[in-house]
Amino acid sequence: MRAGFDCATKLSLQSAKALKQAGFTYAARYLGESWKTFDEKEAAAIQSAGLLLISIFQKSANRSSYFSWKQGELDGKEASNYAKEVDQPKGTAIYFAVDFDAQLKDMETIRRYMNGVKNQLQDYKVGVYGSSRVMQALKEQVDYYWQTYAWSRGEVCDFIHMYQYENNVYAAGINVDRNEIKKAPGDWGELRSTEAVKPQKIPKYDVVKNINAYRNAQDALANKNSKGTVKPDSYYIFNESEGMVNVTKQQNMPGSWINPKENRNQSKEEQYHIVKNKETLTYIAKKYHTTVAKLQALNNIDNPNLIYVNQKIKYK
Repeated sequence: MRAGFDCATKLSLQSAKALKQAGFTYAARYLGESWKTFDEKEAAAIQSAGLLLISIFQKSANRSSYFSWKQGELDGKEASNYAKEVDQPKGTAIYFAVDFDAQLKDMETIRRYMNGVKNQLQDYKVGVYGSSRVMQALKEQVDYYWQTYAWSRGEVCDFIHMYQYENNVYAAGINVDRNEIKKAPGDWGELRSTEAVKPQKIPKYDVVKNINAYRNAQDALANKNSKGTVKPDSYYIFNESEGMVNVTKQQNMPGSWINPKENRNQSKEEQYHIVKNKETLTYIAKKYHTTVAKLQALNNIDNPNLIYVNQKIKYK
């Protein structure tokens, strides 16, 4: 069985490699501009780790009233724009979600929505995610089919490309959904560039007092379900998501998630900037009255032109 996963956690080269080593071949991630979406740098990291990338587009899509021709056109255009921003290869798939227990009475509006998507989606193939009922309703209307076990009542369609059979499990320290890849799913293919992502210095994080250890970023953010303690020490950063940090003593291996707010004894002299869309290191340096060279030194950045959205930049 060819194994795939989908997740809402942003992936680094280290975490993508760990998931590859866990036995996965395919990674499905979200297009867009939010806490759960990927950018061009993450796409390159996923591919450099040897994973085949699959694009998902989902805004709400968890109720019948969301779906209409107009919404489909809006989503198709937006998805197309985001795909181009991350340099997604033409002719590959974007999967649009029907993320609720859709009934027969909902299918006509869902069909109209998908027609709206097809009307605006430029250069890409249309995929759909949903239950067996959704798969059957859209058979021969879209290009790719991704069925979830949820709401499918044990039925698995014989024409689908992917089958999501388990939700909310942990692999390499990341919360993922597991998928069986049944046919070529319209992925991005192998890394196209002859130059893979260059190994970067793995950033470190100093824990200055005993703080809670969590299993995932969501628990760390909510300060619930602590699984133990992270002791004061210097750690490697394995991954970051939603402002939370996964720290580890062993490079390229997942550790524990922590909430930096609990690490309040951190030196008052240390201050950070969270990178927003289209910001550059030059812009950040000017904002905090420092230099690009100093920011590079403080953050172990080799290429000043290579920073990414939500990256934490130490400026003091």
